Amino acid sequence: MKLKQIADIIEKEFPLSTAFEWDNCGLLLGDREREIKTVLLSLDVSCEVAREAKDACADLILSHHPILFDGTKRITADNPEGRLIAELLQNNICVYSAHTNCDVGKNGINARLAKIFELSDAEFLEDSGLGRIGNLKTPISFADFALFTKKILNTPFVRICGDKKAQISRVAVASGACSDSIPEAVKKGADVIVTADMKYHDMINYSHMGISIIDAGHYPTEIIVTDIFYELLSGTGIKLIKSKNPDIFEFI
Repeated sequence: MKLKQIADIIEKEFPLSTAFEWDNCGLLLGDREREIKTVLLSLDVSCEVAREAKDACADLILSHHPILFDGTKRITADNPEGRLIAELLQNNICVYSAHTNCDVGKNGINARLAKIFELSDAEFLEDSGLGRIGNLKTPISFADFALFTKKILNTPFVRICGDKKAQISRVAVASGACSDSIPEAVKKGADVIVTADMKYHDMINYSHMGISIIDAGHYPTEIIVTDIFYELLSGTGIKLIKSKNPDIFEFI
């Protein structure tokens, strides 16, 4: 299957027009006419992932997080991104990224989070389509909900802020770094929000709004993207491999 056909499948589900203006989605490296036989599915594109793709003889890395994200003007060995791109080029590995368009998609990351948290009557948290908010079938304590979050996101560690005895019934989820969504979660009546990358002083300020907060980590809230990509491309005849790309953080 040609790369342009794979791009069509992805963009039908996650249109590039829905990506945020500051984002960098779509085909970022490679030739649309390239014949693709093997795809490595990953959250990130790092030198380790590039080497994994090479070892797997992958023609394409399909990632959530883009490369060439911060206005890179030079591709040299003087910086990590330059070395990464040089390695990808040397090994003829293409890169396609579906980032915020996948975050907001009706079958994207946040929709999947709402599903695995078993939220009923789920709706957009933000008008842009970012995040989801819905209701638990049965209210539980914040302490129990935090343990539930650890279990379903398969993470050994979450940071929490709130009254452990408080009853949780309305839940907001916002994958990755979405602290800016907390005021909207409060406005829509959420008892708790599950997100990531919370800053200390923001945690203090937002806690005064009366909402419980779970910082579950960027990787744990987004790694489900590889399942989404796998399901999207299943049946195409392409060999699909989920990357071993681990969380950048280790817990000791």
